[in-house]
Amino acid sequence: MTDEPSRRRQLQELRVAIDSVDSRLLKLLNERMALAKRVGELKAGTAIALFDPGREEAICRRLAAASEGPLHESSLRAIYREILAASRLLQYPLQVAFPGPPWTFAQVAAVSLFGHSARYLPLATLEEVFAALVKGRVHVALVPVENSLEGGVGRSLDLLHEQPVQVVRECYLEISHCLASRAGALDRIERLYAQPQAIAQCRRWILEHLPRAEWRECPSTAQAAQLARQDPHGAALCNLYAAHHYGLEALQEALEDQPGNVTRFFALGRDPNPPTGCDKSSILFGVRDQPGALHCALAPLTRFQLNMTRIESRPNRLLPWQYLFYADIEGHRDDPDIRAALDALREQVAFFKVLGSYPKSDPLRPIRFDREKVRDHGLNPGSEPGA
Repeated sequence: MTDEPSRRRQLQELRVAIDSVDSRLLKLLNERMALAKRVGELKAGTAIALFDPGREEAICRRLAAASEGPLHESSLRAIYREILAASRLLQYPLQVAFPGPPWTFAQVAAVSLFGHSARYLPLATLEEVFAALVKGRVHVALVPVENSLEGGVGRSLDLLHEQPVQVVRECYLEISHCLASRAGALDRIERLYAQPQAIAQCRRWILEHLPRAEWRECPSTAQAAQLARQDPHGAALCNLYAAHHYGLEALQEALEDQPGNVTRFFALGRDPNPPTGCDKSSILFGVRDQPGALHCALAPLTRFQLNMTRIESRPNRLLPWQYLFYADIEGHRDDPDIRAALDALREQVAFFKVLGSYPKSDPLRPIRFDREKVRDHGLNPGSEPGA
């Protein structure tokens, strides 16, 4: 058996080796940043888009495929999310709008895509988020579009129809609620602040553990956390990031009655993405009022053997008693078969819009919440990443 002095010598040798690797990494990182800065200088004053989400995703996929381990893909992506964010910061400060206040689920999704070096702008309504992007106040907007239990987010879908934006990324986030409070114990809680959907998702737990608490509805989980911070006998249903940010203790975690609740978010930009080789396209169309109209509209997708992964109808707010259809198909709109199918579909419908083509994410592998992730993000109560 190796004695303790020998183990200490081996440990010291390993630490010296790690220090040497860190020094080489530092040199390479600075070399990468210098190249990224040069890229930004070449883009400046041209029509080339500063923000290229397809390129960023292609980098992550290439490195994940080339990695021989033991570094896990999720760890590799987390590292490169911050490397890419730091590279962007040398070129320009990426501005990202989301429905606020700070540390809603939308901001958690945004940080998972763009890292902590981006500049995050919380806005009160989805209308303001879209307007900030359209008017050029931000480079990207992050909005919820679909929930695995409740379906499409109606207002986001309406605004995708009405506003000239492009979907540039998608993100799936597990929706997990904790009970956050300054009260210290469940029996001291007199008021529960929560968004209506959060109450609906945690109703069974609330009735069992907080039967006498008064419910006070809020427009967002982050605002619930804000109000709970001001109430010594209040508690909020919110995510762990919001609890940490607003200085609350998470008394209980994972309160939702139905596990596996996931929300899909779209990152929106003003310019289309080039293909990455693993893409998805979202389209919007309205059919004519005649028998078999929807069947005829979708026939080109079958003819070109395209995989439609989602379709959802939504009332057309601009034309009462008419409906729009939102659909996702695998592939990029510049792929020859996709282009041909969409051209044929366009001829069959009364209204057609490509919402965007973007790198595909796996809905079965959403971003998940846990204490380790909150700690690893380095958040402190009252801090606001990228502010």
